Amino acid sequence: MLAFACLSGCSTIKLVYNQSDDLLYWWVDAYVDLEAEQKASTREALSELQRWHRQQQLPEYVALLQKARSMALQDVTAAQVCATTEDMKTSFLTLLRHIEPAAARLGTQLNAQQLQHMRKRYDKTNKEWRSDWLEGSAEKRLRYRTKQALNRLEDFYGRLDDPQREVLNHWLNESIFDATTQYAERERRQADSLQTLQRMAAAPSTAQTLLRTWIDRAFNSPNEQYRSYSQALWQENCTGFAKLHNSTTQAQRQRLVETLRGYETDLKTLISQK
Repeated sequence: MLAFACLSGCSTIKLVYNQSDDLLYWWVDAYVDLEAEQKASTREALSELQRWHRQQQLPEYVALLQKARSMALQDVTAAQVCATTEDMKTSFLTLLRHIEPAAARLGTQLNAQQLQHMRKRYDKTNKEWRSDWLEGSAEKRLRYRTKQALNRLEDFYGRLDDPQREVLNHWLNESIFDATTQYAERERRQADSLQTLQRMAAAPSTAQTLLRTWIDRAFNSPNEQYRSYSQALWQENCTGFAKLHNSTTQAQRQRLVETLRGYETDLKTLISQK
């Protein structure tokens, strides 16, 4: 239910989605500095991905929004919230499976200089991540996390009143979220990605298998301690969101319904633009 809140409004979805193949191309290029012969095939693969996604996955998103809208006027349980996020994860994994062949082909074409460029890009984004989540006092970091959550929630519900903000503050104050643990897993995934790409270039015939097992490790960390932490955090967030939603007024829930309806309408328009 929070997935679309990072966008500033319904019209933004249509604008961004129709340009998504270009945006993804620029994102890939920023990480690996595509060479001339790689650019055309990457653009073609991303355009095909957008066509497939529009036809196959946007209808799933519409169904998910309809399900969320049917729940929005009622109290919800943590189990219902977790089920919704699990549906979103499943849909994203389906997308990754679809792009695997094209991604594997590109992976086998990356040279040492491009992997070094990728490492430098990781270093840049890691510096930004540390600035947001690790540096400064614990109080400052909590304020940042609270502000992020509050902005997203108020996109859906409108302004939260003081008691509702207290619910949010209690949720985040008591959270097991640990930025150091998150950052360590982030670095593990990045190192794993670079090692996997090196192995793909050395053994192109196994590239898609290597890519798939890397994706599996990204979603299910080989670090048992992190897996336990991640599962507990997921359950905690499902509980926290359910409590926050259950504290909202009927007017706020009606605003949520209308917001979700707006997203649903936009997605249906995008589906029709085949």
